[in-house]
Amino acid sequence: MRSSISLPVIERLVVRNFSLYPGAKGNGLDVIFDNGISVIAGINGIGKTTLLTLLLRLLLGPSNPEKATKHVGRVSQRRLVEPKKFDFFSSRVPEKLDDEAYATLYFSLGQRKLEVSRYMRDMRLRAVKVSGRKHIPANELEFIDELASMSGMLSAYDFHMVVRYLQFFGEDRLPLLWDPAAQFEFFKVLFFDESVAATLNKLFALIQKVDSEYRNRVNLLNKKREGLPSPDRPTLAIEAQTTQGQLKEAKAAAAEAEAHYASLKQEFDDLQRQETSLLLQGDDGHIKLAELESQFSQADAKFILQALPSLKDKERFLMQGYATGCGCFICGAKSKKQMSGISKKIRKGHCFACDAIMPASNPDNVTPISAKELHKIEADLEGIRSEMAANDTKLTEVAEHITKLAPLLRSAATNRAFSLQAVEALDTLRPVDVIPEVNDIYSEIDREQAELDLLGAERKRYTAEYRAAVDRAQEDMSLLKSDLEARLTNYAMEFLQEQVNVAFSRQTPFKIATGADRVNIPAFTVKMTSGTHKLPSERLSSSSVSESQKEFLDLAFRMTLLDMISHQGQRMLVIETPEASLDSWFMRRAADLMRSFAPEESSVPRKVIATSNLNGTEMIPSLLGLVDARGRVSKLPKHRSNHFINLLELTPPPAALAEHRAAELLHDELGRFLDAQ
Repeated sequence: MRSSISLPVIERLVVRNFSLYPGAKGNGLDVIFDNGISVIAGINGIGKTTLLTLLLRLLLGPSNPEKATKHVGRVSQRRLVEPKKFDFFSSRVPEKLDDEAYATLYFSLGQRKLEVSRYMRDMRLRAVKVSGRKHIPANELEFIDELASMSGMLSAYDFHMVVRYLQFFGEDRLPLLWDPAAQFEFFKVLFFDESVAATLNKLFALIQKVDSEYRNRVNLLNKKREGLPSPDRPTLAIEAQTTQGQLKEAKAAAAEAEAHYASLKQEFDDLQRQETSLLLQGDDGHIKLAELESQFSQADAKFILQALPSLKDKERFLMQGYATGCGCFICGAKSKKQMSGISKKIRKGHCFACDAIMPASNPDNVTPISAKELHKIEADLEGIRSEMAANDTKLTEVAEHITKLAPLLRSAATNRAFSLQAVEALDTLRPVDVIPEVNDIYSEIDREQAELDLLGAERKRYTAEYRAAVDRAQEDMSLLKSDLEARLTNYAMEFLQEQVNVAFSRQTPFKIATGADRVNIPAFTVKMTSGTHKLPSERLSSSSVSESQKEFLDLAFRMTLLDMISHQGQRMLVIETPEASLDSWFMRRAADLMRSFAPEESSVPRKVIATSNLNGTEMIPSLLGLVDARGRVSKLPKHRSNHFINLLELTPPPAALAEHRAAELLHDELGRFLDAQ
């Protein structure tokens, strides 16, 4: 679930040296927007819409989405771009605007207070303060990105879309409720886990890109097929195509045979190299074994010499065998008759074994050696013998594998040779009088079709990944749907005074791209009663309701989303009221609901900024809460006077006021709820 999101809440607007808004005393506009509803009133053409646009552009600057679209749920290029020229405001006044013509907007964004000043001629940044400190952004787009970060959104694009189409309900408003893809877009921006939202955005762009490339290339390929040159003789063309097809199959078979042979040959060569290596390791092992055995024999002899350094020691050792009944330590004979003979030979200086004359024994010449060293040599011998045994086992396994693989390799070599012969034979059968370019075109078409097949598979894979990401997003929506259903139902019923049922569906079909498979996304649908439908019937499009019902349901959807994401209760809505299509009763209901959305007594910022025509209706006094249950209109108290912004006093006098009757009508209307000035 997305962490908390904060949206801008406007506090004050200052406009200097812009002739459309000279102000009451000619020194410019300075308007404070308090809690509750602030009504910007006037007649047609006086600048109400321009003022709302100024509020919007002071927040967002002159930048726009890279590809403007009415379908916000189908945007792949989620980037903002700066226009080469932005003259929306400069084109509304006759004078050439200089640096002295600027506007400053004071607003809060979460816990931060911001002041953004822009030049009226092109809405470029003039100055920025964040929490009272001067701030200098690198450029316009970076500043919007910083605002997005402060608000808790993923990108400048997301911030732009939410402010422009959710907080502002103006002339360019989009029917969000009636477009499941648009609903899903705002759910993604406002509620989905950031990693899921980022994945959905990335995959959507990839699917759109691959689908566009696929369709463009299919179109070109079809044109290429239509323009194929045909040989003079139809039969020859058929033969050429048949042979070409057979040749293609033969080449494919040859390629497969070649790959199979290469694979087996590689395995066979690897085994032979392994066998050679094992044989060399075996030879090395035998050499090491012989060396260690010799080393052990020498060490063993040295150990005996060390243990029996003198001749008497050797005699005593040998005699001990006879004395203890163990017998001779050399041959094993146990007769004690040999003892005197052995002693006699030794005393005369002869070897008792070979009768050779022995030199005098010198214990100092014996090289010391320990039993530990002998044990180490024995351990090395055992290790070499174990390695040689393992080497022999492995060598046997490799030899058996080579024996089994050899006939398979021979068979693969034979199949490879036959397949190459088949290709050569079919190649010679191609008609010689068929234009060579025809074959080249067919080959090119085949290659292009193969690449298109890969593109189609890629698009399908991306769509499957997108569907999996939507499934993860469904978990977030399951936590929100009950709250969203209840709020939306309540707002819709309060607006329309009809029985309204809002239902959540996880299975709303959504087609990401022309050639992509459908994906089911979460969305809300509306059922409602009417004069002809006594039971709630489903309204699937905006054409199934009246103009005012469509706008009120869409407004209810926006108010619901703003309710749910409002940071610590802060919220703001800027609207152009649809009073032209409402009767007096609906005006009162709509006004009451908007005032409940932004009560003046709220302890946190809750505001509605609304425009309305001075046209004799009850919309303005209803918005200001001046109409009682009996329809009587009271005067606006002085302490609430700043909630009514009369553009007739803040803009140049319109031509209509030059006519006495028009001026009198406007004076009478204002007199219904304003004290005489």
